[in-house]
Amino acid sequence: MYRPRSDPPPLSSAFLKLPDTLLLVFDRSGHLNLISDAWSEALGYGLGELQQVSFLDLLYEGDREACREKLEAMGRSGSTTLRFASRCSRKEGGYLGVVWNLTYDAAEALFYASAHETAVHLCAEEAHLPEVFVDGLTGLPNRSLFLDRLEHTFRRQERRPEMRFAVLHCGVDRFKVINHSLGHRMGDLLLMSVANLIRNTIRPTDMVARLAGDEFGILLEDIRDVSSTLHVVSRIQQKLQLPFALHEHEVFSTVSFGIVASGSEYQQPELMLRDANLAMVRAKEQGGGAYMVFDQDMHDQAVRRLELEMDLRHALERGQFQAYYQPIVDLERQTLAGFEALVRWNHPGKGLISPLEFIPVAEETGMIVALGRWMLEESCRQLRQWRERFPAARELSVSVNLSSKQIVHAQLLEHVRGALAQSGLPPTALKLEITESALMQETERAIALLHALKAMGIRILLDDFGTGYSSLAYLHRLPIDTLKVDRSFISHLHEQENDRHFVETIVQLARRLGQDVICEGVELPRQAEILAAMGVGYSQGFLYSRPVAAHEAEMLILAGLQPGAA
Repeated sequence: MYRPRSDPPPLSSAFLKLPDTLLLVFDRSGHLNLISDAWSEALGYGLGELQQVSFLDLLYEGDREACREKLEAMGRSGSTTLRFASRCSRKEGGYLGVVWNLTYDAAEALFYASAHETAVHLCAEEAHLPEVFVDGLTGLPNRSLFLDRLEHTFRRQERRPEMRFAVLHCGVDRFKVINHSLGHRMGDLLLMSVANLIRNTIRPTDMVARLAGDEFGILLEDIRDVSSTLHVVSRIQQKLQLPFALHEHEVFSTVSFGIVASGSEYQQPELMLRDANLAMVRAKEQGGGAYMVFDQDMHDQAVRRLELEMDLRHALERGQFQAYYQPIVDLERQTLAGFEALVRWNHPGKGLISPLEFIPVAEETGMIVALGRWMLEESCRQLRQWRERFPAARELSVSVNLSSKQIVHAQLLEHVRGALAQSGLPPTALKLEITESALMQETERAIALLHALKAMGIRILLDDFGTGYSSLAYLHRLPIDTLKVDRSFISHLHEQENDRHFVETIVQLARRLGQDVICEGVELPRQAEILAAMGVGYSQGFLYSRPVAAHEAEMLILAGLQPGAA
């Protein structure tokens, strides 16, 4: 332990040799007992040049009084830790913005000051480094400071057109999983560790900032070409092969990178960072631990998606959605048993937009909850109307899909009750379809919800059965009435024996559990014959009808459904 001395001792860097650590130890009078090589280098001094300098002497004179007050307050109150930002004078002129982590040892009367360089070299005496520009957790510059530095880099390139630079937007893969499973404290420690790892890997002239959450920005200046950025990515990923030691936990983590190189098409820092973010998102879609270099196709796709999202936000209020209905057939009786309700978007300028295109956007934006509620209300209203108008429709049911976002929504039960009450449809005429993937996201909550729906008299269908991975472990606990076999097992049923055996196994399992079976994607009479021979109860597919608008579904009800009728 270092003890205060009456005279400043020879300075040593033996206490800590980590190249990124800026460490100082000083006593109550400000005399330095220790200064690390990294700190001397950051301020532009050689070894031994700071022998007679006090801690306050290192600071910009405009910050000294505020710092002195902080130190005195720590001594009086017995407080042991403090965090604040200040500027330090550099030997060759200008200032360095840093965030201090200050610890006071009352027993030894020593201050331990560590600081992480923000890589912001302030060139004017009036330059200011308010705390709002610094991330409080990692000590890195924040998004505002990163964009400010990037703006200066743009201006430098105007003076030096040959200069090349790149922006990397990186995010910690599966951070939410780590944060939720180990706790926010461990999540914070992981972010601090990743921040230090990146800071140790890039050059002192480059910049790393925490942009938001688990996302970081890296600015690489004076590079040869994009390959230079790939070397940086490779070095970071190599270091990530070792686990982070977070107290009692060892955590492995990967980082995904989006890369944008400077070019004439960029005039604003925000646009360059935007495209780097988009490339990072695409890299994460590759499974994590990957990188993606931005290209124009990504931008065009992003513009189309944004346009789709903006149109989607107004589509419901403008009445652009329609409920289409695909018949479900009783195989034994060859009669219409009900319909599956499927949403369609009739865009005024683009015509019918495929659900494969807009449903993922609705899921990601949360708009699927409002859309799903509308489908519940519209489907219940329509079936109630058919039941009143057509004798042949009095025993029909309607199936409505529930998305994963609806399942975890706190008001789902109220939405279902409201749709039934508003339409006057009996609960037994409503079937709700849930996919295996949605069920696996929050299994216990989903099981409780299904039991509540079942208690209302609603029947539950497990959709796309056979395509998931875990539902068999929970199947005996689920209040499921019907298993829906995915179309992928039906399309070659008449040709491939393995597909027939698979469907036979599901039918036997369903019988043991007292459940019905619906097979989707039936297109050929031979497929329907095979399924009927197996004892499958219901089928659905183009053999009977494509999904059709309500007025066309009425024709199926009135005519009496026959294979190939629509």
